[in-house]
Amino acid sequence: MVTRKNVNSYALISVYDKTSIRKICSVLKKYNIGIVSTGSTAKKITSLGYNCTEISKITKFREILNGRVKTLNPKIHASILFKRNDATHQQTFKGLKFPKIDYVIVNLYPFNKVSDSERHSKKIDMIDIGGPALIRSASKNFEFVTTVCEKKHYDKFIAELKRNNGKTTFAFRKKMAKYNFKLTSQYDLSIFRWLNKNNKNNIKENKIKIKYGENPNQKAYFINKNKKNIFNAKICGKDLGYNNILDVNDGLNCLSEFNEPTCVIVKHNNPCGVGSAKNINKAYIKALESDPISAYGGVVLLNKKVNHSLAGILKRKFFEIIVAPSFERKSLEILQSKKNLIIIDSSKLKKHPLINFRSLGDGVLYQETNKFKVSKNTIKLVTDKKSSEKTTDDLIFAYKVAKHVKSNAVVFVKNKQTIGIGAGQMSRIDSTRLAIMKYKDFFKGRAFVCASDAFFPFVDSVKKLLNLKCKAIIQPSGSKNDKKIIDYVKNHNSSLYFVKNRVFKH
Repeated sequence: MVTRKNVNSYALISVYDKTSIRKICSVLKKYNIGIVSTGSTAKKITSLGYNCTEISKITKFREILNGRVKTLNPKIHASILFKRNDATHQQTFKGLKFPKIDYVIVNLYPFNKVSDSERHSKKIDMIDIGGPALIRSASKNFEFVTTVCEKKHYDKFIAELKRNNGKTTFAFRKKMAKYNFKLTSQYDLSIFRWLNKNNKNNIKENKIKIKYGENPNQKAYFINKNKKNIFNAKICGKDLGYNNILDVNDGLNCLSEFNEPTCVIVKHNNPCGVGSAKNINKAYIKALESDPISAYGGVVLLNKKVNHSLAGILKRKFFEIIVAPSFERKSLEILQSKKNLIIIDSSKLKKHPLINFRSLGDGVLYQETNKFKVSKNTIKLVTDKKSSEKTTDDLIFAYKVAKHVKSNAVVFVKNKQTIGIGAGQMSRIDSTRLAIMKYKDFFKGRAFVCASDAFFPFVDSVKKLLNLKCKAIIQPSGSKNDKKIIDYVKNHNSSLYFVKNRVFKH
């Protein structure tokens, strides 16, 4: 038993990296916190001139297996885990006649710092067992026990003790517990990846070869991470290509914005036609009429069941893929008569991920999926003329589509039908010109509303829109020329709405 006078609280220190340990010992001594430790760490602490009791002397169990077993002891974990406010726990612990460990200072064997080219046994020796067990026990009991498992937190720990006269706050202990569980999970994951990296059978089972990538000279494959994937959702048709998969994914993202019967036709990762109506047949006709030339060879996505009459209409045109949540039996018979047409059951696909990522030459770029949903509550009239309810619905429809058009995006809409889309241009005025060109091709002379995925930086695009029959514009605010845009729209007796968030898509 530790006999240091007036000590009733102890710190267990067991660290691989012993640098910076002096300042920890110094602050513990200042607040009369006793130290118990494992073999090599205990020797280091003693050599620095601080009192320390080796853990094996109080557990009465010496370290064995060349140090593989030293802190895996029920008395140690009982001291860390017992609830200080539970009478039964207190009574049980008191019977162990063991020091009360309120602080755990641990860092782990540096598994990731050992090169994979080292001999197998050296890498295995660096798999820490006792350290993660101590960290998890102490972090679980963060209501009472403070755990510090990285050197970068030493100064914060010392400052916390000084602020609180040798104690720590609940908030600090909880914050450390959060860091600790993250660390141990990442540590275990790195070990798993090392053990799994040469599992060729595992990779082969999940790897689906694709004919080629974006171009025939590029090899491509799909890594299957879930049973709900596009290959399992395919009902019939030719093999899926790289570009097919991207088009389906982007189309489903756009389609997810709408609850009423809606059709989205995608070409080269952009919607070329979107329509909503009272039934899915009319929605498809609207989407097709939006831009019948671009729709040729595209991907048709629908959010309602495909009936046999719609199947007959779809069959008349050349499309690569038809995607829907369900198909009538007769509609499948009709569509399957087109030999190469790919048919996909979207109900068998997993929902879209919360995180998006892109691989780069020097790493991986992550971001949250854009979860912003435009609605009447997220838009604000900034001119005098208020739009009718129907026009406002068209503005919201247009902005939903703009969210899924490559930036710079400009979208014209009339009666929940896109009638001009400008996508992927280097300037917003060029996107506006492109949308106007499409509009004049198929819908010249009709009134419309316009959505822009980011603010119009100058009056030039707005002037072109209002010289046509643009009744209202929706865009994010944030330009230094916002007031000029507002004044121009106001002077031309039209409506301008600002929306809370921009929706760039690159």
